[in-house]
Amino acid sequence: MKKIFILIIVGVLGFGNISFAKQEYIDSMSTINDDLRRYFPRWKVCEPDLQYQIYQAFILLGVDKSSLDMQDVEVLASPKGPKDKYYEILLLTCGDASLNARQVDSELKTIGSYLSGRKKYDRSVKGKKKPGLRDYCFVEIPPEIPVKADQGAAIRDYLQPTNVNQALTLSMFDQSLKFGDTGYWLLSKIGNDEIGYPYWNAGESKFMLKKPLYDNDDNNTKESFPYLINLTLGGAYQINSGIDPSGVFSWISERKLNSNPNGKLIAGLDVHMPFHPEFGVHFNVEMPLSTLREEEIFSGDYASYVPYNRNISFSDLQDKRRGTVNFSDSTVGVVPILNASGQVTLFYNLWLNKRRAENYFRFDFGISYAEVNEYFLYSEQLYRDAEEGEVGNEDGMVNAGKGPATISNDGISGLNMYKPDEISDWLYAKVEYRNQAVYPFSLSMQISNQILLTRAYVPLFGTWFFLEAKYSTPLRDALPFEIENFFMISPVIRITI
Repeated sequence: MKKIFILIIVGVLGFGNISFAKQEYIDSMSTINDDLRRYFPRWKVCEPDLQYQIYQAFILLGVDKSSLDMQDVEVLASPKGPKDKYYEILLLTCGDASLNARQVDSELKTIGSYLSGRKKYDRSVKGKKKPGLRDYCFVEIPPEIPVKADQGAAIRDYLQPTNVNQALTLSMFDQSLKFGDTGYWLLSKIGNDEIGYPYWNAGESKFMLKKPLYDNDDNNTKESFPYLINLTLGGAYQINSGIDPSGVFSWISERKLNSNPNGKLIAGLDVHMPFHPEFGVHFNVEMPLSTLREEEIFSGDYASYVPYNRNISFSDLQDKRRGTVNFSDSTVGVVPILNASGQVTLFYNLWLNKRRAENYFRFDFGISYAEVNEYFLYSEQLYRDAEEGEVGNEDGMVNAGKGPATISNDGISGLNMYKPDEISDWLYAKVEYRNQAVYPFSLSMQISNQILLTRAYVPLFGTWFFLEAKYSTPLRDALPFEIENFFMISPVIRITI
């Protein structure tokens, strides 16, 4: 019944005087458009040895190598009959080249029998193989998904696709929402990846609105680059989590850095060159809304440490704070706060084959800036604990006085300001690779602020549920507020309409 239904569709869509004889029908599959192919069983071949055999077979048949892609092998098939469990191969595609049923049967008969499930491929498995069990690596393409799905689309960010009307991505790292065909994006992020501090490592969260400023009128490039200029505006605010992780987060390192409690302003600009939109310039700046000199805080919300082997001195604080506090050459606690940061980089987007845009690279190179200031932390409780020698734990983190306190750098000497002071501190370099041929996965590596940050995501279920991981480590001696090895993993939900 299903086969009859498909034949009717072929006729309705106007494929001329196609004979309904079996072989002529099968051979005509090489000319069927993408809208009709969705009604047939389809799958991607991901078995490396089988991919190589198919690739070599196409070459031996005289197909130009430039049109082939060994990572992009797709099978279009039809059930043999109601009682048969294996498939009948209708079309075998490698990159941009295809072989119809007659060609597969005459030129790739053995390979075709493996693909259809008629013959056992993995001969290392003992026992008789049941018909219809394809024992090689493959990924089904559901019938309801059109042939031209996100796989192969020349988009720059798979988790923020520009080739759909609506998109929603949710993870513990990032959240994004696309508003129809307006080009507007609402973005939310935890951490500051640009300077190597992912997730709660930076002690801050961001919310931003990304909007297009200038449309791309070039029909040859507008699918990949719908806008030549994009503006990002938003802000960052302090988060209190991550100081003492517990429960399901007990395996994540404690946070040692804080964000400015007064918040920060974020502004970014991406400019693509009109003559070659793949190339462009990226600007990003994050500035505190006000200069922080002194702040009343709840010390339990802030990460702090004891700066051993360092003297901090200050003028008489008598009657300047709550009660009578007069430290003299005494260290109690230091709070590090991330203030200004920013980047200016050149970027380049590269698809190895834009017609089959499954292999994508992005390169970024430029300069990065990050500024962390130390503030003196004190309270009456901390003063009493300091006298009793109960301020710092074995890691040098302050573990006492979780209550009202004050942070200040006004009139205090011995506090550090960490900012770039050598060429390697300024360097920003990043390379990203994405593959959409079989599994839409991605790998990236970044060096910024002398910190290595790697990121990867892989699919778990279809193209809507992924697993994402980030790892960062300083390439120099870790500063007091840095985590030597920070690792975090998160599920990702991706919904597109």
